[in-house]
Amino acid sequence: MLDAFRTSGLKNTVYVVVIVATVFVFVIQFRPNASQKQASISRSCVATVRGWCIEPKDYSANYRLLMPRGAQGEPLPQRAQQLHLRKIALDALVERELLIGEAHRLGITATPDELTNQIFDGYIRVSVPSDQPALIQQLLGGREPLLGVGFRDPKTREFDLKVYQRTVRSLTGRSEAEFRDEQERELLASKVRDLVRAPIRVSESEAFDAYLRQYSTATVLYARVTESFAAKYAVTVTDQDLATWQAEHATEVDREFDTRKAEDLPKAGRVRHILTALPRGKPATAEDRTAAQTKAAVAWARLRQGEPFASVARDLSDDPGSKATGGGYDSMEGFVAPFRKAADALKPGETTDGAVETQFGYHIIAKDDPAKRAEIEATLKKWVARSLYLKAKGAEAAKDLASKIQAQVKAGKTLDAAIKEILAPLVKPAAVLEPITILFEASDAGAPPARRTNTEKPLFAPTADTDPDRPKAETSTSFNAGGDPFEGLSSEVSAQVIKFAFAAKDGDAMPEPVRTTGGVAFVALKDRKAVTREDYDKERDTQIAQLLAVKQAEALALYVRRLREVSKAEIKIDEAYLRDPVDSKDGGVVSTDEDE
Repeated sequence: MLDAFRTSGLKNTVYVVVIVATVFVFVIQFRPNASQKQASISRSCVATVRGWCIEPKDYSANYRLLMPRGAQGEPLPQRAQQLHLRKIALDALVERELLIGEAHRLGITATPDELTNQIFDGYIRVSVPSDQPALIQQLLGGREPLLGVGFRDPKTREFDLKVYQRTVRSLTGRSEAEFRDEQERELLASKVRDLVRAPIRVSESEAFDAYLRQYSTATVLYARVTESFAAKYAVTVTDQDLATWQAEHATEVDREFDTRKAEDLPKAGRVRHILTALPRGKPATAEDRTAAQTKAAVAWARLRQGEPFASVARDLSDDPGSKATGGGYDSMEGFVAPFRKAADALKPGETTDGAVETQFGYHIIAKDDPAKRAEIEATLKKWVARSLYLKAKGAEAAKDLASKIQAQVKAGKTLDAAIKEILAPLVKPAAVLEPITILFEASDAGAPPARRTNTEKPLFAPTADTDPDRPKAETSTSFNAGGDPFEGLSSEVSAQVIKFAFAAKDGDAMPEPVRTTGGVAFVALKDRKAVTREDYDKERDTQIAQLLAVKQAEALALYVRRLREVSKAEIKIDEAYLRDPVDSKDGGVVSTDEDE
């Protein structure tokens, strides 16, 4: 038994006494034959699995061990709540008990010496759900569900019984005997996991193919044509066309109107704004300010033409928190002082006399007037129909423009030249925008806002070749077979682009433009870098080990999923234990008598 305790270096009488005391504690107090905790009417169980009761203190111990820690080892209860750690901890224990049932069925046991060796080595086994292997690294900092704690005297670096007792109590809230019993169950479950993973193999060809997919990369050229750009410059709206389309799509228009009116129609006390934003995290340049003021002037012009404020906000505002609600906020709490002052000064139905300047950009602010609800409702329905019409026609026009770019490139032109060619017919002379007043904080405290206009430097409405949303030749970052070519692609379209990129020749274009979020895109292969067999040979052992770990994790997750399925009638969970307490400083650790 002494050999199992790994007593090398313990030469004097004091250490002999420690060993004997430890043997006594491990054999007598940490009795290997723990009593069976079958669920009963009187016992409180977080869950029962095939009749086995997972008690609150068992659950609490696993939760404590999985608790995320900061740089100084401090618990991070808010992070635990974000991870839904309470559910993770319980799912892991349910899985453990199912695996222990498999251990009993297969005749697998854990000996006292195995447990003793593990403890003397300074490790605590922890349950982590097999279908979330990344949590092992994230929560425990390693590749195995083991928590390295040492149990050693800081001076002698040898196993110390008192350190062991304090650590177990601190980390798990359990007595040494209870901890020993739990670790026996963890070891049994671990042996079954090892048994499931053991037969998994990785062939040479499989490893090489995976290496090719992971490290071969491609880069594509692309040009997006958004529906909003196409609608703005390639679609002409006449009253007759709009009326005809609205009559044919009355159900669609009514449905969208019913959806919007809850947010877009006026409410008492509601303030709305249209934000044209300045860059965050860096000083705004003169060009940045001109671009934001130009966009504010475009919004101003649309409001002056009678378009509902909510409709313009949905289309142009750069505030993601209010854009989808027609720019509306029911409370000014948290807004910067210049915004609040301007909003508070408005009466119902009024709009600021220009755009209020803040550190975020330029805000056109309005206050709702419920008395104008009927008037705004009639106008809003017209603009809802118009926006749906432009969206439908813009989608058609975007596809047409992208197809023209495609044809020009296939005819031998560069992507930049092709874009210039298809934009040329859409370019019209730039219109001078109506001056907009800029309201900003006065230098004297308490003074009314200072004012300036853009009359000294006229602002021009964007044209098809200057609009920030215009199609542009862009180059993707390098991506592999499991990567994302560029933003805005669905998983299905992304897979199509990847398949093309790793089969085409440099310069080849995809047969048709592809769908993106809010538009379509022309895509061509710029270049591809394929790894070689020599590259693979240098990384062979690492590649095989990584792929084996992935396949083993998948096999174990599948095994446990099947266990859960066949045992679901024998798993009962008390959902009350999964709720995170409000304002809990310890992340909701289950309190037990021993904790007290």
